[in-house]
Amino acid sequence: MGFIAEVHLSHDDLPLVPTIERRSGTTLRYEYGTTHDERRLQFVSAFGDDYPALEAAMASDPTVSEPTRIATFDNRAIYRVVVDTDLEIVPARCADRGLFVFTITSDDGGWVARVHLPDRDALSAFRTHCRDRGISFRVTQLYDSSVSDDQTYFLTDRQHEILTMAYYAGYFQVPRNATQDDLADRLDVSDSAVSQRLRRAIAELIAATLENDRLPAKRR
Repeated sequence: MGFIAEVHLSHDDLPLVPTIERRSGTTLRYEYGTTHDERRLQFVSAFGDDYPALEAAMASDPTVSEPTRIATFDNRAIYRVVVDTDLEIVPARCADRGLFVFTITSDDGGWVARVHLPDRDALSAFRTHCRDRGISFRVTQLYDSSVSDDQTYFLTDRQHEILTMAYYAGYFQVPRNATQDDLADRLDVSDSAVSQRLRRAIAELIAATLENDRLPAKRR
């Protein structure tokens, strides 16, 4: 039982938020954090096509230092940074109330955390912790976790909008009847914003499908 929530978090002093604001066309995904020699380290995956520009943004970001690209793959790069701010994206103390983090990804000038909470009191405690520190806290999606896995896709309203528009405009047809520029014009947003929303929405559907394939037959 419990709830699955998607929460948008933003503050100029949250790790890498200045970078997220400067590089809106690049999606960052928090992987994990650790401590070494009394320094907080954070590892993130970056999905984009201009790593030098991303690294320049990281180098001028006051919330982190020593950005290091430690691996590069076809569709992403992995970075390690030293965290130079006291603020945490999701505070460790929230785990004491049963909060579990599924994913933390960048979007709309901040971080979006998808978490499981045992009850609304845990969500309220998370909200209070953030707001006491001046962190913008906005719940964008809230689900009852009793909903079956094959029915829960975690799409935000904007992701649902872009997928619906892209589908009916013929973006997914072969050959395509619409381009990302066409979708951007209809939504009055940048081409990079369309690309980011499409990638994240499609990734969510794929992840939900693959997870459903792993479920025992009796649960389907």
